[in-house]
Amino acid sequence: MSDGPFLTPSSAIITPNIIRHLLRVADDHGVSLDRALRAASLTRESIDSPALRVSYRQGRLIIEKALDSLPIPALGLEVGQRQPITASGVLGLAMMSSATLLDAVELGMRFQNLAGSMVRWHSVIEGGSVVVTATVPDSESPVSRFLVEEGFANITRMARDVAGIRSPRHVELAFAPDGHARSYADFFDCAIAFSAGRNAWHLPLSTAREPLPTAEPWTLAAMVAALEAETRSVVERQELVAVLAAHVEDALPVIRPLADYARLLATSERTLRRRLIEVGSSYSRVLDDVRKRVAAELFATPGLSTAEISYRLGYEDERSLRRSTLRWFGASPAALHDMAARA
Repeated sequence: MSDGPFLTPSSAIITPNIIRHLLRVADDHGVSLDRALRAASLTRESIDSPALRVSYRQGRLIIEKALDSLPIPALGLEVGQRQPITASGVLGLAMMSSATLLDAVELGMRFQNLAGSMVRWHSVIEGGSVVVTATVPDSESPVSRFLVEEGFANITRMARDVAGIRSPRHVELAFAPDGHARSYADFFDCAIAFSAGRNAWHLPLSTAREPLPTAEPWTLAAMVAALEAETRSVVERQELVAVLAAHVEDALPVIRPLADYARLLATSERTLRRRLIEVGSSYSRVLDDVRKRVAAELFATPGLSTAEISYRLGYEDERSLRRSTLRWFGASPAALHDMAARA
């Protein structure tokens, strides 16, 4: 099974499953991550939207804040085990409908970008075991450690819920236990090798090939067809919207008509408008998204006045910027300056 490439930090195509469950854990412990959401240009309302996709950069910002704020050892394990297989939506149902756990794992690898994955997953057969490996951009960072913990906890819960498998055969972790070895031993209930040089989750091949009690071939076929269609849509939307957004950002503070961008993309304005509609977007939405992302960066930059930020975003006056920041972040420009100064 081939692995997928790392996303660029600003590619907003990740389903925010991890963030949603991380917020639940934080709420349960009386810790607010709302400020981190605002820093990532998100709100509680947007997180709950089924259509929302986030970037790796946005996810990292929220995870970093959670790691600083929550007094939970191995926080990723807590977040990962909170998520039932149905948290993955159509992909979760497809995995439940697979003939075996091995088939379910391979399906998860194939459509990992639709499952909210923030790491690169790969599965191989080694020495009588199915081995699922997780590769992260920076193996030494706390965020990467969290993502590995969360991912392996999620896979372990899936195996327990769907196949009744209590524990993997063996787990390898590239990082040291840092005093939390008991947390890993209690959760995985198997041999664990720390500082192992890679992150790997092992399951006996014979166990992985046992039939699943939830197998349903007709449902599986329908769900795979839906996943394939969603993948095509995500790719098409990412390519079209990303290219248009890049042009829009390059043109700021000038706000050009859509017809100018249509000429740049060697198409007609009517065709470009129709294609945006087909992928669930519009020129006004792309422009708003670009302004929102750039605004978050500008408000975090010391020394920029509200007037300067308003100009750089292509607004005619500061009142227009204020209306936008209230809609985007639930805060006025003055409040955003104050938050940035206290950060």
